[in-house]
Amino acid sequence: MRKLALAILVTSFILLSGTVWAQQKPQAERITNGPVVKDVKGTTAEVAWSTNEPGSSVVKYGTDAHKLNQTAEAPWGGGREGNGDYNHTVWLKDLKPNTKYYYDVQTGQGAGTGTEARSQPKEFQTSKP
Repeated sequence: MRKLALAILVTSFILLSGTVWAQQKPQAERITNGPVVKDVKGTTAEVAWSTNEPGSSVVKYGTDAHKLNQTAEAPWGGGREGNGDYNHTVWLKDLKPNTKYYYDVQTGQGAGTGTEARSQPKEFQTSKP
């Protein structure tokens, strides 16, 4: 009887531990807000977005929607908002005046999830000189 009680106790502990671990597993990285171009000044533009987990901040951009061959990055992480999301801001520099640019944002490896979030391509226009 004692062995049976011990077996039930050990089995319960293992099942409970697995359930708690599964509930604490980080969520997959996803974009919760944006991306948006917040500011275009001369030859620079500020791109911002939020994610549910901290992660890398990368913007791929270019003048051809099918060839985003330029990259701009910011340090890993993102500042946390009051609602629990993480803000990402990347500045694009040395842009050509009066030019249409296409971009997408990428955030990856959020809180050890091994996942990446990527936006759909968007566009913005720089101003005339």
